[in-house]
Amino acid sequence: RESEPRCFSGLTTRRQAEPICVAISGAAGQIGYSLLPMIAEGAMFGPRRSVVLRCLDLNLPTVKGQMQAIEMELQDGHFDLLQEAVFTTDDSTAFKDADYAILLGAYPQQEGKEKGETMEKNSMIFRTIGAAIERYAKKGCKVLVVGHPACTNTLLCAHHTPALPKENFFALSRLDTNRAVSQIATRAQVSAGAVRNIIAWGAHNQVPDIDHATIDGKPVPEVLSKEDDREWLAGPFIEAVQRRGANVVAARKASSALSAARAIVDTIRDLHGGTKSGEIVSLGVWSQGEEYGVGAGLIFSLPVHCPGEGRFRIVPDLAVTEQTRARMLAAEADLKADRELLMEVLKKHNPDAASTAAKNAEGRL
Repeated sequence: RESEPRCFSGLTTRRQAEPICVAISGAAGQIGYSLLPMIAEGAMFGPRRSVVLRCLDLNLPTVKGQMQAIEMELQDGHFDLLQEAVFTTDDSTAFKDADYAILLGAYPQQEGKEKGETMEKNSMIFRTIGAAIERYAKKGCKVLVVGHPACTNTLLCAHHTPALPKENFFALSRLDTNRAVSQIATRAQVSAGAVRNIIAWGAHNQVPDIDHATIDGKPVPEVLSKEDDREWLAGPFIEAVQRRGANVVAARKASSALSAARAIVDTIRDLHGGTKSGEIVSLGVWSQGEEYGVGAGLIFSLPVHCPGEGRFRIVPDLAVTEQTRARMLAAEADLKADRELLMEVLKKHNPDAASTAAKNAEGRL
């Protein structure tokens, strides 16, 4: 651990109210490199709100060198809204007074390894992060988990941060809908902003639901009405969305960091500033067993509207086709299986923790 965090400060002439403090774990990676300047320039909280960035990563020479390089680039980037940036390996420094925590890092599932092994490693990661958030962040801190599998890792983090309401924890699902938007927009030859209300149900990389989506206010099938359009929507469109991440990796030999960063910005911008009237966005949220038949005690991507200030409400009573319902049930079954495995991992290391997780799963806490 560093004895003192390295930091820099720059005054802003457009500051409004108190700056928003954002903690980012795994900040030295590729997503962090794309994300930090987006936050610093106002894409997340608007052009008149200053920000404080508290960036955390591993205490390794290579990683610390990467943090130093990003710090220098932020300094040289001349971001008027960036009041302070702190790069550190110390949890207490990173999460101090955080309004929002963005958790980029997680231990990835590796070929040949059991899922339980990966979950054990992630349990250790999120136990440490959860304790730091609980102890040092603001009591109303909102937590967005990005590292895959995001829904299960969000459940882990929420379990290890019992003082925060479960409604303060979110899993990133916006990248899936953004990828679907880009495909629809390209096909219809419109800008991405013209396409709205695509829904991602469940977990990462599910089939996008376009039943409620519009292009310039018109239903997607009404705009893409030709026979070849209908055939594209039923097959190639779905495949293109689901393979988009792999195609980016194949093309650039690295992950889709830029689009992931943009999805993070979109998610927190909507949570903090609110969604547009009539707009539906997707977000992995805590299920209480009352939404579209989804079981209680899961983090499940659902259609939401955001009134702002970190709040959301699930959009009720949307029509769901039998095909979409079947996909939702499959996603729910996968997430329940992950939760059962999580309970086994927790029981192995802490029987009391497993009991608490089981009660949470039943919606009693």
